[in-house]
Amino acid sequence: MAMQSRNSSLRNMVKTQYNEQHMGAAYGPYGQMTQAPQAQTMRIDDVIVRTVALVAATFVAAIFTFSMVNDAIGTDMLGNPVVVDEGAFGTAMALGTVGMLIGLGVIIFSMFKPVTNPIVAFVYAIGQGLLLGGVSAYFDAMWPGIVVNALLATILVFGGMLALYKFRILRNSPMFTKVMVGAGFGIFALMAVNLVAGLFGLDLGLFASDGNANALQWIIAIVLTLWAAFSFILDFDMIEYSAQNGAPKKYAWAGAFGLTAGLIFLYWNLLRLLSYFQSN
Repeated sequence: MAMQSRNSSLRNMVKTQYNEQHMGAAYGPYGQMTQAPQAQTMRIDDVIVRTVALVAATFVAAIFTFSMVNDAIGTDMLGNPVVVDEGAFGTAMALGTVGMLIGLGVIIFSMFKPVTNPIVAFVYAIGQGLLLGGVSAYFDAMWPGIVVNALLATILVFGGMLALYKFRILRNSPMFTKVMVGAGFGIFALMAVNLVAGLFGLDLGLFASDGNANALQWIIAIVLTLWAAFSFILDFDMIEYSAQNGAPKKYAWAGAFGLTAGLIFLYWNLLRLLSYFQSN
């Protein structure tokens, strides 16, 4: 959500940077007029390379905690999953909690300033990977195969949205941006309230932890998944606009961070939605 909220501010930044880079004073010896050196500008390929690197970092971190939780969970006499190694399970959950807090901090930071520092971007990706891996292993123990299905669904949805944007079937517009950004802030507020309530042991009933969802929980899961999918249109538009208007190369990290955060958020919601289908 945060990467969507900075869409307009990043556009203004691009315009400013473009003017600064293309209005260098002419200079040279003996009246020879030459153009001042220009800073490197971002390309779409730069965003792709950085996105792959961030997704890979997320995946590696996820494998680490996934393996820990997977090894810590066994089955009882009835075939139900049970924790057999409390130490490993607790360590994985602690790492996941740290990753969650890191991710929350970076997301809040990105609401006010684009993430252009690769260290911050990688810290976010690794932190989210640690959280994602442990939770995914637990879900997979409850519903075998759900993680693979969620990963495939994430790839297919992302590819579908990219195709819709590429062929100009779906495009960004001022109204679309307002709706998506407004909905994004609402979603962030909802999840923040739910998180704080959870820390105090309160269950607001917004999400079904056991997969047995009621009507409200189904609606919330579907709305979040749809929002996650359509938010890529804003990301694609921001990346394309920045590349076309000479944004500095460092802003390729902002585009890569946005896509990575979007993929992670989409995966979480597809994983939850699939768990509802498995239990109903």
